[in-house]
Amino acid sequence: MISMVRDDTADRPSNAPASAVAGDAPAAGRVAAALARGWRRATLGAVLVMAALGWGWLVLAVSLGGSAADMGPGMAVFAALFDRIAAFAPGLAAGGGGHGPLMPGMSAWGAVDVATVFAMWAAMVFAMMLPTAAPTFRVYAAAGGRAAAAVMAGYTSVWLALAVLATAAQAGLTAIGALAPHMAPAGVALSASVLVAAGIYQFTPLKFACLVRCRNPHAAFLDGEGAFRIGVEEGLACLGCCWAMMAVMFATGLMNLVAMAVLGVLMGLEKTTSGLFLTRFLGIVFLAGGFGLASGLFFG
Repeated sequence: MISMVRDDTADRPSNAPASAVAGDAPAAGRVAAALARGWRRATLGAVLVMAALGWGWLVLAVSLGGSAADMGPGMAVFAALFDRIAAFAPGLAAGGGGHGPLMPGMSAWGAVDVATVFAMWAAMVFAMMLPTAAPTFRVYAAAGGRAAAAVMAGYTSVWLALAVLATAAQAGLTAIGALAPHMAPAGVALSASVLVAAGIYQFTPLKFACLVRCRNPHAAFLDGEGAFRIGVEEGLACLGCCWAMMAVMFATGLMNLVAMAVLGVLMGLEKTTSGLFLTRFLGIVFLAGGFGLASGLFFG
């Protein structure tokens, strides 16, 4: 009887850890899944906040910058809305040499003009490009908040570097008179050239390779130290995928918010859909638009 009692008490401690281990595994999995969901939501929230800041800056720049109808096709529809926004700050709307405080002048640029244009391109990056990369950021967010932030920082640094180049390109086009006072093309030659170039690029192997990378984030290779580098790689892939469509803004008007929104949606769809139908269709549309403008240029 004594031995039976001893055997019974000896079995209890040996069985307890086994049941505890069996119960800990699902609990740990649930905690990890909950943390991953939380970081994914936080990452998407950060993207939304930055995109809102970008759009807010651009809307304010257009509203304070004079006639919205002169900023490109489709903008006349929202002219009344921009005028109402400008009415809240009539003093600011009257400043900036007739172009508003958030837009550059058309004479020789100074340091303030350069900074203003760079801020505009940075706002375009936040408004247009970050939302298209939201699915990519969401994948990497499963590795934790620090890794997700580093990936986003690496991605954004690539597009901000492009903003520097775009600022220089805009300065050159302004100096030779290729851009009108409200940053719309001064003639059809620039628009036609940009559209044809963008259309051709839609059919290149580099476009297809970058598109594949954008659709398939390398989350399996993410670690704490390499997160920023992975973000730079994702940014370069996105740049290779979308730079031509971003350049279309030079054809539609750099402050054409309608074109900006449409192009942003198209770039997002291109990254999230499968196949190449949309990519090739857009290429045909750009080529048709470019050659159509060019035919009017040469044949009146």
